[in-house]
Amino acid sequence: MNLFVNMSTSHSSWSVLLVIYNLPPRLCMKRKYMVMSMMISGPKQPRNDIDVYLSPLIEDLMLMWD
Repeated sequence: MNLFVNMSTSHSSWSVLLVIYNLPPRLCMKRKYMVMSMMISGPKQPRNDIDVYLSPLIEDLMLMWD
């Protein structure tokens, strides 16, 4: 995601979207049924450390599931 329209920037932003797949196929990828749960920003991409960012989200989803 390039926020500042500058391709030579060293900043990186990643959006984490939740999609409801329990809807009909024509609806599940519509914008109003997607939820942006977090933005990961930093000087570079998270690479293999993405689990550090996603673990609080996974814990919250597990609580909602129960």
